[in-house]
Amino acid sequence: MIERLVKLHFRPEATAAFEAIFAESRDKIRAQAGCIHLEGWRAIDNPNCYFTYSRWLDEESLNAYRQSDLFRGVWPRTKALFSAKPEAISAKRLSELAPPAAGHQRMVLDDYHLDFGPLASTQIDWLKSCDYTAWVVIADELTEKYCWPRLLPLLEGHPTYLITVPAGERHKHLDTTRFIWEELFRLKAGRRWCVLNLGGGVIGDMGGFAASTFKRGIDFIQLPTTLLSQVDASVGGKLGVDFYELKNSIGVFRNPRAVWIDPAFLATLPARELRSGYAEVIKHALIADHDQWQRLQQLTDLGQADWSAIIPASVNIKYQIVQQDPMEQGLRKVLNFGHTIGHAIESYWLSTEQRLLHGEAIAAGMIMEAWLSTQISGLPAADLAEISQYLLHIYGHQSVPVAALEDLLDLMRQDKKNEDERINFSLLSTAGSCLVNQTADAELIRQSIEYYNKLG
Repeated sequence: MIERLVKLHFRPEATAAFEAIFAESRDKIRAQAGCIHLEGWRAIDNPNCYFTYSRWLDEESLNAYRQSDLFRGVWPRTKALFSAKPEAISAKRLSELAPPAAGHQRMVLDDYHLDFGPLASTQIDWLKSCDYTAWVVIADELTEKYCWPRLLPLLEGHPTYLITVPAGERHKHLDTTRFIWEELFRLKAGRRWCVLNLGGGVIGDMGGFAASTFKRGIDFIQLPTTLLSQVDASVGGKLGVDFYELKNSIGVFRNPRAVWIDPAFLATLPARELRSGYAEVIKHALIADHDQWQRLQQLTDLGQADWSAIIPASVNIKYQIVQQDPMEQGLRKVLNFGHTIGHAIESYWLSTEQRLLHGEAIAAGMIMEAWLSTQISGLPAADLAEISQYLLHIYGHQSVPVAALEDLLDLMRQDKKNEDERINFSLLSTAGSCLVNQTADAELIRQSIEYYNKLG
């Protein structure tokens, strides 16, 4: 059998003319000897592109159609509408490029896709079409209890195994990764197995890292269950674990086969966890979308949020950045706004009883780095006031002891974003625009902490 998936590029406004030609000739083409299937659809992200998919009994049948009077009548009319040469695509990408299931939005990236919407049998049908020997779901104790029952019925009928690890950032280390590797070996997992990471950022980072290094890499799919993981970890291919009390200091870049983002999972989260994830939504707007920042400030009660609209918009901001700089050589560093100080605060509190969630630490870091932005990159004082006021309204205030400054500086100096001895920041020029490779000395960083502490 011959499968052909072709992307057609049309001049502006010419796609409708092709659709008329396709509708007129489709049934006639299907009636050709050896034509098993034919369908077509507009590209999801470009109204001037169109996909056609056909299956033919053999090469002889396809060539016979190309020599037919029908083809000689259709092809010149179609060719006259092109803006570029048709592009043959691997038929393995059919389910990624086809329209998503009802109620879903889809974002197609270079080598994987994101689906936004309720988990559905169509996604599992695609997974089955990938012909994996078995599936392994990696969950933590909480997602096994609250999220696994939602996924399990969809996976029935195919060899599926569950690996459960302890929940929380404190378990995101090589010992837990070793346990995952040992379980995969115990199950006799092979290269044609697929891992499904069911959980928040810890499971996505660590499960993806374990899959990417097991037998030099097996495929994995991300099913993020927290707001933080849905808007941040779902794009970019960063995977890893904490080491020497430094976040994500051991890891790799590798993309999943797919990401399935179901906002219904957010109903399983405590309010504090949901609020933590929202910090990344705010960050995305502050670094790249002034209009979105203005809209977010109208949301003062997260219980009233329309996540089905907020999540895709936030993911798209990150995608547009990552697409231009996949390996974090330049522009992608804007995503680190709030994280140089924020990660240090989070790491500092890891060893204390007064632990902060990631978003809580990043919210404090964004206020401090917004103050640094007024001193270094020209952020207007009015923008600093807006940012501080909104973040304090959502997150409250957590005093940072100035006595901890040297410990925090040591953590910042070990940040993997630094290119030499200087501490590297991404700082705002305005709310909605960010500059990379900005540096600040210890005294300015101390003053930023003092500014934040005075707000409490």
